[in-house]
Amino acid sequence: MSTTLELDDELVSKLQLQAANRELPWQRWALMILTGAINRPQGEPKWEQLNRRRLELIHRLFATGLDAAQERELTALQAAADKHLETLDRQRLEWLKPYEELADKLA
Repeated sequence: MSTTLELDDELVSKLQLQAANRELPWQRWALMILTGAINRPQGEPKWEQLNRRRLELIHRLFATGLDAAQERELTALQAAADKHLETLDRQRLEWLKPYEELADKLA
C-alpha cells in the first residue's frame, strides 16, 4: 500500500540534511526513521537510559565488582544492547542496498 504524507518545510529540511550526511535520498531516510520508530516497543525505557545504566554497571564491574543481582542486570542489559545494535545493523544494511545493486550492475 502506498500513501502520501504531508510534512512541513522545516522537517523536510532536517530530513534532507540528515539524509545527505548519509548519502541517501531523504524519502528513504524518512522511511527508515518511521520503520525504526514503529518497531520500538511501547512502554519500555528509552535506549539511552538502559545504555547509561549498562555503562554504569560495566564501570562498577571493573572498579569494585558486582553482586549477583547486578550481574544478572548487566547480562540482561547486554542482551538489550545486542538487540538494539542488531536493529541498527539491519538499517545500515538497508542503506547499502542501492550500492550493492549498483555494484551488481557494474560487475
